[in-house]
Amino acid sequence: MLQSYTSLLLMKHHHGLGHNAYRCSITFVYEDIFPHHVPLEVLILIGNPLVFITNRAFSGLPGLKYLSLAQSNIKSLSDIPSDDLAYLEVLDIRGSDISSLDGLSKFRWQNMRSLQLGMNSIERISAVDLETLHNLDGMNLSLNANYISYVEPGAFQSLKFGSLDLNGCLGKMNISVLLKGLEGLKTKRLSIGLYETDPKTSIPSLALQSFCNISVIELHFQLQHFPDLNNSTFYCLDGLQKLDLTRSHLNSLPSNLSGLSTLSHLVLNENSFLDICHINANSFPMLTHLSISGNIKRLNFSSRCLEGLGSLEKLDLSFSRVNPTGPCCNDQLFGLSKLKFLSLSYGSPMIWNSQPFKVTPQLEHLDYTHLVYALNDSSPFSTLQYLKTLNLSWSNTDLTNVQLFKGLKNLQHLNLKGNTIQGGVLTQPELFRQVPLLETLILSTCGISAFNDNLFKELTHLKQVDFSENQLIRFSTSPFYSLKFLQLNYANNSIMLVDVKNVKDLGNASSVDLSNNPLICNCSNFKFIQWVEENAFKVRQLTETTCNGTGRRIIDVHLHCDFPVGMPVLVVIVIVLCVILFILVFIWRIRKRYTRYTRL
Repeated sequence: MLQSYTSLLLMKHHHGLGHNAYRCSITFVYEDIFPHHVPLEVLILIGNPLVFITNRAFSGLPGLKYLSLAQSNIKSLSDIPSDDLAYLEVLDIRGSDISSLDGLSKFRWQNMRSLQLGMNSIERISAVDLETLHNLDGMNLSLNANYISYVEPGAFQSLKFGSLDLNGCLGKMNISVLLKGLEGLKTKRLSIGLYETDPKTSIPSLALQSFCNISVIELHFQLQHFPDLNNSTFYCLDGLQKLDLTRSHLNSLPSNLSGLSTLSHLVLNENSFLDICHINANSFPMLTHLSISGNIKRLNFSSRCLEGLGSLEKLDLSFSRVNPTGPCCNDQLFGLSKLKFLSLSYGSPMIWNSQPFKVTPQLEHLDYTHLVYALNDSSPFSTLQYLKTLNLSWSNTDLTNVQLFKGLKNLQHLNLKGNTIQGGVLTQPELFRQVPLLETLILSTCGISAFNDNLFKELTHLKQVDFSENQLIRFSTSPFYSLKFLQLNYANNSIMLVDVKNVKDLGNASSVDLSNNPLICNCSNFKFIQWVEENAFKVRQLTETTCNGTGRRIIDVHLHCDFPVGMPVLVVIVIVLCVILFILVFIWRIRKRYTRYTRL
């Protein structure tokens, strides 16, 4: 028993709202262990091999809202005292050894929002087990990774959940048995997917007829197989708004799927489509979000395959090696006039049309990272006046084209990481004149060795600038309009000396990152080191801001470079006097020589 140890922890934290006794080898919890009326809302006892919890163990915690007994060897819900948990909202008992749902009726459920019973040993679920949950509306129940072998038909009848997680529960049970048990259920989110280590299972179309008696808004089928997928497979899913078929071993969808006319979100990530036409988009007239990210095979992006998705707002084709058939992208995006988000990142090399996004004028976010493209127009974004975020990192973008960003008058975030600057010197202020509202600019890993001092003067809204991983040898703040609210990242460059004039005007809301630079820590850098000591809150990655060669943190450097205050003035006076004396001696010698010649 570690009663005294727990008390000690509570004494230390009793003024807070939470307490964590993670893996403290606690085996017994006796009554009165918690001081009466401790204002504790969160109690975490994860990983303790609990053997016994007295009935009055939580009597001093009337306001407890979150209780975690995960991985605690509790074998029954009846072993958890519930009389003093009237205001409990979250109960987490994952990873214990609970074998049944007996004991659920003991708890007070009026405030419960989440019950987490995943990774236990629950094998059977009956209607009687769940009877106490009938008056709840919107609770989240997780039973994931329990190898359930039987669910009584209609066991979930009339229950109303916010979410029900049954991922990884099909190791010992046919999907038909589970779905029969779920009939009568109403839930916003239902997950019946698999984990990597689960045995392979299949979902026949006939089994999905149980969904005619299940009300669900979001349905997740990750890693499942659909051996006889046809036009009527999802017939009973009328009213469904989101369907996640990630890694469901699909290479096409039927040409006229029924039951999904109300679908707004479709996730088809990590499947094996050869062409985007193979999803037969006309089956989803109300779709607003489509994701085919991480497609296993190279995804051909054929023309007008998405024409029927007139309501589409987000299209994510990232990591799918998207390969347009012909110049991109007006034909491929035809009909998507409401599109606001487009990601073709990590795609195949492509040639752009002149004004390649003319058919998607509402775009706000465009992601082309790690995708090499060739231009047919010096101003490819001129039709995207609403664009706010543009990611062209690692895209071989030519930054000598000063018309590149023409038309992007509302752009706020620009990522140009990994695009090499020819010659290493960034000199064209005209390049950024087209984006007056820019707030974030990323120019890391661009091979920059220097830049023009007036480069960003017209960017009056600039808040974050990233010059990390370049070849800069000088730190400068002169190119920026204001230093009051500016976050500067100069990490991983070749900066040795910092003129304190460049940092002394940084506002209290500003910061600078000079980590991993070969900073000199001697009297030549004394004023900057002194500034760091006085303004440590303005220096990001302070522990990584070190002296060249020694690895010593610059904040730990204490130099003695005390020169007399008047020394510089005195030196100047001495030099001036020496010059005057030299001139006087020179004149005296000339006059003396002239006088001697006159006497002759």
